[in-house]
Amino acid sequence: MNQKQSKKADTYSSGFYVPDAQQKQHRSSPRMHRRRKGCLTIVLVLALATGSWMWYRSQVTAHGDITPSSLNAPFSILHPISSLEARRTEQATWGAVEAQNPTAMVHELTLEDAFFRRMTTKARQWQVVALATPKQLTAPLDGDLEVTSPFGPREHPVIGQELDHLGIDLVAPLGTSVKAAERGVVAWEGRKWGYGNCIVIRHSTHLASIYGHLSHTNVHVGQSVSKGEAIGLSGSTGFSTGPHLHFEVRRDSTPVNPLPLLASSSGG
Repeated sequence: MNQKQSKKADTYSSGFYVPDAQQKQHRSSPRMHRRRKGCLTIVLVLALATGSWMWYRSQVTAHGDITPSSLNAPFSILHPISSLEARRTEQATWGAVEAQNPTAMVHELTLEDAFFRRMTTKARQWQVVALATPKQLTAPLDGDLEVTSPFGPREHPVIGQELDHLGIDLVAPLGTSVKAAERGVVAWEGRKWGYGNCIVIRHSTHLASIYGHLSHTNVHVGQSVSKGEAIGLSGSTGFSTGPHLHFEVRRDSTPVNPLPLLASSSGG
């Protein structure tokens, strides 16, 4: 009788029901199970995302000669669906470009022009806002300049259609040192289908220069360069029929003839 009263005293205290420890542990198990399941799900999602990212980077590295290192179509967090659709369209364009489809190649050059318009006006503007716009540029190559393709309309040597040539082509044997035409900041460095390996340098908020078809670059985005500093080596990457330097100057994103701006040049 005393033992039964003792059990009742443990279970009921002052008229209130108090569950024993075993019951409490049993009832909390489903909650702990859900927490563990939620944590495991988060870990699996993170692992999957990390693995997918590592696979994507490995593919980019393995196919660096096919897939440009930067997309022409920028990704917008505010418009993710349209951004992804634009990138899928661009991937299809790259496939057509690889197959030497003239229509796709012209389209790619149009995309690249839009890309460089952004790079020469919006990229890292805070770093060049204090630089005065130069009135004259130094030659990007040593010695006299020999122009093989002038600025303006021409028949594209690869595509075979008449297109505007947005810069000038200069004679430069493979591996010739290419120099910055004026001090500034590297706004972009990478590979494009048409321009090949190229560098964009902002000289002020209004003026920028582009160096295309390079075989090698030795600068990085955000780097400050001085006038005449070696930034890379000439080559024949991109839409090119042989080693040369494509030199382009843009004022407020619009291509202008570089020859009048160069301190010393000679046509050929």
